[in-house]
Amino acid sequence: MDIRRLQILRELGDRGSVVATAAAMKVTASAVSQQLKVLQEEVGVTLVEKAGRGVRLTEAGLAMAAAASDVSAAMERAQATVDGYRSGWQNQIRAAFFPSAAEMFLPGLMYRLQEIEGLHFEPCMEDPSVDGFLRLAADYDLVLAHSQQGVETFARSGITVLPLLDEPLDVAMPAGHPLAEFDALKPEDVVGYPWIGVPPGFPFEQVLRQIEARTGRLAKRTTRYADLRVMEAMVAAGHGLAIVPRFTSRKAQTARGFVMRPLEGIRASRSIVVLARSDVAERSSVHRVIGMLQQEAVAIASQQG
Repeated sequence: MDIRRLQILRELGDRGSVVATAAAMKVTASAVSQQLKVLQEEVGVTLVEKAGRGVRLTEAGLAMAAAASDVSAAMERAQATVDGYRSGWQNQIRAAFFPSAAEMFLPGLMYRLQEIEGLHFEPCMEDPSVDGFLRLAADYDLVLAHSQQGVETFARSGITVLPLLDEPLDVAMPAGHPLAEFDALKPEDVVGYPWIGVPPGFPFEQVLRQIEARTGRLAKRTTRYADLRVMEAMVAAGHGLAIVPRFTSRKAQTARGFVMRPLEGIRASRSIVVLARSDVAERSSVHRVIGMLQQEAVAIASQQG
């Protein structure tokens, strides 16, 4: 059985279309279709079926794609063994960071990466909704992701999910706001004020929805922004409250003129994780960088108390 054909099947499972698979494998769409046809003939079962104008994997196809992931992981473990004996090896790692993760992790991580001779590390900025992070794992070696609903959000066959940090999410308000006199806040305290929201699907939105569910009232979102710094500026200017990450926003609150208070009675935190395809996670250089990210997470948590 040809490993390349298994890789094509795996890519189709991850990317969802022949065109996207062809682009990722740097071949034509017709070549992808032909290789899939040959693979089906080899195994004697239907792996791909039509779905609307496109195709999808059958149950057998999904099982084969999972097996392809295991094969790729085994190949990477073998390559990692070779790397361990090879001197002067070069490597490149592309990693996706959402903005506040880059702010927290990159400064310290870049110092740690100097230990890996010959490594070219390329950090890239991506800021999708929660369900978009898994798709990024097909295009990056490492993806830093976050979810308000916990690590299990990203559990999927063929993907390695490693927890890095749990960061509390607080309510930000202008300095001098009536709620600033309280040490902690309940959903009933905050639901009636105007809010600076985030686009649907972003982690902070889930906290606001919990507030609504707990109180039975809809919160008024005056505007929505995906950029944390814009949200902070809008809060400081008095346009509403906002949910912000404690570690990331703590340094900015004095300079910008807003304050933060913790929420009680609901789950108000986000899980920050690193995602990688299971075979990619087996690479010796990727494994070392993941370890450095975990070390950096410990250092960040210690600094924040």
